[in-house]
Amino acid sequence: MRIVSLLPSATDIVTALGAGSELVGVSHSCGPEWAHLPVLTATVIDTGASATEIDRQVKEAGGALYHLDVALLEKLAPDVVVSQSLCDVCAVASGDVEEAVKTVSSRPVLVNLEPFRLDDVPKGFGDVGAAIGRVAEAAALIQRWQDTLDGLRASAPAVRPRVAFLDWPDPPFASGHWIPDLIERVGGESVLAQPGEPSFEISWDRVREAEPDLLLVAGCGFAADRSQAEMPGADIPVRFLDGDELFSRPSPRLLESATLLSDLIAEAAAAAVGRPTR
Repeated sequence: MRIVSLLPSATDIVTALGAGSELVGVSHSCGPEWAHLPVLTATVIDTGASATEIDRQVKEAGGALYHLDVALLEKLAPDVVVSQSLCDVCAVASGDVEEAVKTVSSRPVLVNLEPFRLDDVPKGFGDVGAAIGRVAEAAALIQRWQDTLDGLRASAPAVRPRVAFLDWPDPPFASGHWIPDLIERVGGESVLAQPGEPSFEISWDRVREAEPDLLLVAGCGFAADRSQAEMPGADIPVRFLDGDELFSRPSPRLLESATLLSDLIAEAAAAAVGRPTR
């Protein structure tokens, strides 16, 4: 089996299914541990710029933000290509990948990940598993996913703290898609964003008006320290988390994210005991 992954979460899934050695190509954002493999994607965005500048570049871009090396894809002759159709700001647009795959002589199977909500994430495990011949491994991974989240839900505090989650530091963006579901699943009350909806830009006034017990910032593609460095001073307490390795990836890594989030929510719930009810 020859597998190409066009985004980090797909690489996570393939690896979790025990097929990491079958990867023959990856995206530019899959991380240094995959530097030995050919890279099929590139971005026109200066990812080393400030958060504010990156936001400006995205908003003012007149065309595609990512490019796919179709000639290299043909040379690698994959059996399976794993991509996404969730967000054109995060990876190569799904339409571009679909058109490219049609031209590849090896006629690869295209698996499109579409995790709009938390329960969509394990469906991707099954879809990838079926495509790469790892059905039993996918079933086991899905069961581990369910068992872990069920355990965290069972241990959730009786008091549900209000949690505001931002996935961009400047300007602030309220984090949507699977994040509100994740917050609710492990015992918090998500404020600002709705489950399954895209992240959206908000004002700091709106963040304050939500009166969160816990404000979390995990910049999409940013480590915790970079989000902290990029965020203007806020007059409410903030916890910075790793968006790059954890919360931005709809993959098995979200189990680690859920455990961390559960601990933070338990702390916030303990601190909220005795406060007046809103």
